[in-house]
Amino acid sequence: MALSIKALNLKTIGIAIGALLGVLVLAVVLFFVFFPKDLAAAEAERRIEEATGRELTLGDDIQMTFWPALGFSVNDASLSNPEGFSSDEAFLAANRIVFAVKVMPLLRGAIEVKELIFEGAEVRLRAEEDGGANNWTFPTENNSEEETTLEDLRLDDVRMSDSMISFQGAEGEPLVLQDVDASLALQSLDLPAQLQAAFDYRNQRVNLDSTIGLPRAVLEQGETPLSAAVRAAPLQANFEGLFNSATGALTGGMDASGNSLRALMAWMGTPMAAGGGFGPFNVEGQMVHEGQQTALTDATLRLDDINANGSLTLITQESGRLRVNGALSSANVDLNNYLAAPAQAGQDGVEVDTAWSTAPLDLSGLRALDADLQLNLGALRFQRMSFTDVALALRVANGAADARLTRISMYDGGGTARLIADGSGSTPRIAFEIDAQNIQAETLLRDAIGFDKIVGRGRLRASLVGTGASQAALMRNLSGAASFNFNDGQWKGVNLAQIARTVQSALTGAAAGEGSSTDFAELSSTFTVSNGVMATDNLRLLNPFVRLEGRGLVDIGAQTMDMRITPRAVNNAQGQGGDLSVAGLGVPFRISGPWSRVSFRPALEDVVQNQLRDILSRQDQGSPLASIGEALFGRTPAATTPPANETPAASEGETPAAETPAATPAQQEPARPTNPLEEMLRRAREQREQKQTAPPTTP
Repeated sequence: MALSIKALNLKTIGIAIGALLGVLVLAVVLFFVFFPKDLAAAEAERRIEEATGRELTLGDDIQMTFWPALGFSVNDASLSNPEGFSSDEAFLAANRIVFAVKVMPLLRGAIEVKELIFEGAEVRLRAEEDGGANNWTFPTENNSEEETTLEDLRLDDVRMSDSMISFQGAEGEPLVLQDVDASLALQSLDLPAQLQAAFDYRNQRVNLDSTIGLPRAVLEQGETPLSAAVRAAPLQANFEGLFNSATGALTGGMDASGNSLRALMAWMGTPMAAGGGFGPFNVEGQMVHEGQQTALTDATLRLDDINANGSLTLITQESGRLRVNGALSSANVDLNNYLAAPAQAGQDGVEVDTAWSTAPLDLSGLRALDADLQLNLGALRFQRMSFTDVALALRVANGAADARLTRISMYDGGGTARLIADGSGSTPRIAFEIDAQNIQAETLLRDAIGFDKIVGRGRLRASLVGTGASQAALMRNLSGAASFNFNDGQWKGVNLAQIARTVQSALTGAAAGEGSSTDFAELSSTFTVSNGVMATDNLRLLNPFVRLEGRGLVDIGAQTMDMRITPRAVNNAQGQGGDLSVAGLGVPFRISGPWSRVSFRPALEDVVQNQLRDILSRQDQGSPLASIGEALFGRTPAATTPPANETPAASEGETPAAETPAATPAQQEPARPTNPLEEMLRRAREQREQKQTAPPTTP
C-alpha cells in the first residue's frame, strides 16, 4: 500500500514537471513567433548610439537566430567614426551582426544583449597626423558627461569571424590583418579582458593570446598592463609589460625566436638575398617600442652560432629598410657563415684553377638594412684568418658596409684594419686596409693568401680595392699597394746562401727542396698592385752570409709568382740594416710557379743579358756595336784613363809612379777567359772594319 502511494506521488510530480516544461517551451515558441524584431533592433541601435556617441546603421533584413547564439541578426550594419573625424570611412562595417540575448530577461519581456558577433566585418583603425586623435576611443564614465556610456551595454563577449582589421597611423604603410577570427571576453571595463585571435598577415597565419589588465585604459587613451603571446611560422614571441593606448607604446620584457632570420626579414617586408647564415635566432631583453622605433636593453641575442649581449635600437625608416643601432659584445663570431666558402687546398697544395671560389659573390643582402654598431669580440674569424680582442665599428648604409677594426690582436701581434663591402651596385666591390705590427708572417700569409714559405716576425701594410662577381674575379681585379718587413726568420724551400756560393748546386737544384731554407735577419719589400698582380723592384734580404735583391711579380688572382733575385755570397756578418751593395758573387735566379710548388732555377737569360751588356759597353764609341748597346741598354759612361804620356799625381803618402817598379809578367792581370759570344761579336766587328778600309776594285 505504501509503495503504491509513493509511486503515485512520483507520477504526479513527473506530470507536473512535464507540464511546466511544456508551458515554458510553448511560451518561448509563442514569444519568438510574436517577438517584435524591428522593435528590438531599434532598441539595440538606440542603446549602441547612446553608448558610443556614433551613428549605427542597420539593414532591413532582421532575423531571429538560434545559431551561433539565441537572439536576432541584422545584415549590412555599420558604425561611424567620431563626429568631426577626418576620415569619411565607417569605423566598422559588417555583413551581419548577431545580437545574442539573455533567455531569462527575454521571458519577462526584457531585452538584454550579452554578446555581439560580427561576421564579415571590416574594422578600420585610424590615427590623425597630429597624433592627438584616433577613432578607437569611446566614451566611458571617466571621460564622458553623457548619461549612457559603453559600460551600459554590459557585453560579456564580443566575437568576430571572417573579418578584416586595418590600422593606419600618421606615418608608414597600413597594417592589414585578413581573415580575422577573434573573441574578446569583457565582463567589465575594470576587470581583465581575455583576447584570443587568429588572422592572416602577409600570407602567414598568426595566433594571438592576450590579457588586457585594464580595458578602460584602452578606451580612455591610458596605460594598461598587457601580456601577449604571438605564434606564427616565422616568429614566436612573448611580451609582459605595459601598453599605452594614446601612443601605442609598449614597455616591458620580451622574448622572440624563430628558425630563420632570413625568413622573418622577408615576412616583415625587407627580404634578404639567398645565401648562407641568418638562420635560427633568439632575442630576450627589456623593450620599449613606440612608433617606428624599438629599443632593446639588457638584451641577449643568438644568431646561428653567435651569442651576444648588449643593447640595440631598431628603426623602420621611411625607405622601408630597417636600421639597427647599438653596442654588442660576443665571445666568438665566425663570418664564414655569411660569406662564400674560402679557397680549398688541393692534395699537393693550393691549385691555381681552384684556389679562389667561382661561386657568385652576392652582397645585395646589405641593402635590406642600415646599421651603426659598436662591437667588442673575443674572437673573429674571416675565411681562414683569425683575430682576437677585436674592437669593431660597423656602419651599413645604402647597401655598403664599412667595418673599422680600431683594436685587434692577430698572429701574436696587433694593429688596425678596415673592410668596406659595397653591394649597392650590380657588381660587388671590396676595399681592405691593414696595418699589423709584430705579427708571425708564416701563419698570417698562409691564412690570408695560402702562401707559407716565409717565417718571421714583423710588419705588414696593405691597401687594396677590388671588384668582382665572385671571389676569383675579385682577386683578379685587385689594385693598390702593399709592403712588409720581417725580421729574424727564414725563407723555406731554398738555401739562397748555398746557391750564391756554389753555382753548381744551383744548376743541379741541390740547394732547393723541402728540407732547405734561407735564414734571414731582414726581409722587406714594397709592392704596387694592379689587376690582381703585385709588382716590386726592391725586394731585400739580408743575413750574415748572403745579400739578396730582387724584382718581379706576384699574381694574386692566379696564385703564382715570377721573381728574379740576385743573391751575393759575402764574408760579412752584419744582418739587419746591413749594406746591400756588398761585393760578392752574384748569380741571378728565377723563383716561379704556383705558391704551393715554387721552383728555383738560374736565370740564364739574365746571365746572358748581363754578359751582352758588358761586351757592348766596351766597344768603341760610335761603332755599330756600341750603337746597338746604347739602343738596348742606354749609354754607359766610358772609363776614364790618363793619357799615356801623363802620370797621375801621387797622393800624400804614396810612391811616385816613376819610382814604382814595372810589373813583371807574373804580376800582370791574367787574360780574360774566352767567351764564345764575345768572340763572335769581335769577329763580326773586324770583318766590317776590313770591308770599310779595303780599296775599291777597278773594273
